[in-house]
Amino acid sequence: MGFRERDISSQCGSALVITLMVLTALTILGVAALNTSGVELKISRNEREVRETFCLAEGAVAEGVQRLSALSSVDLNEQYLPWHHPRKAAETNLVNFRDLKRWDVDGLGEDNGLVSPMSPDTFIAAVEWKVATGGSLVQTQSRLYQNRVYGRCDKYGTGTLVEMGYYLRY
Repeated sequence: MGFRERDISSQCGSALVITLMVLTALTILGVAALNTSGVELKISRNEREVRETFCLAEGAVAEGVQRLSALSSVDLNEQYLPWHHPRKAAETNLVNFRDLKRWDVDGLGEDNGLVSPMSPDTFIAAVEWKVATGGSLVQTQSRLYQNRVYGRCDKYGTGTLVEMGYYLRY
């Protein structure tokens, strides 16, 4: 009996040590899972914001195309809207809507854009790029011009830009 009592008394603290090791491992796994889920939440939020700003910029382009197509050819031939720029301005580098720092929507500078009604952080601009190839050969119709329509969204500080070519007769 003396041998058995000595075996049991020497193993009294081992259950406590094993339990503490298991709890430590579970705590480490829990902290790692919390960190991973936090990173995943940030990734999904960023992805949603990028998707939202792209959709807003794309909607601004569609709105710009709609506004251009709604104008009469007299309006487009005789004057340029503050957000629709002539080809000479693009050729002389007065306007460059691909450079996000040069956009101006207050009407005071050269690179004027239009604030879209979709969002106060969304803007529209257009540039008459050139006469479309063969567009001046047809004598019975007005010329076919290639325009570039730009949509920009600055929501969440991203500065998303969408550019689309659009052919229009005037």
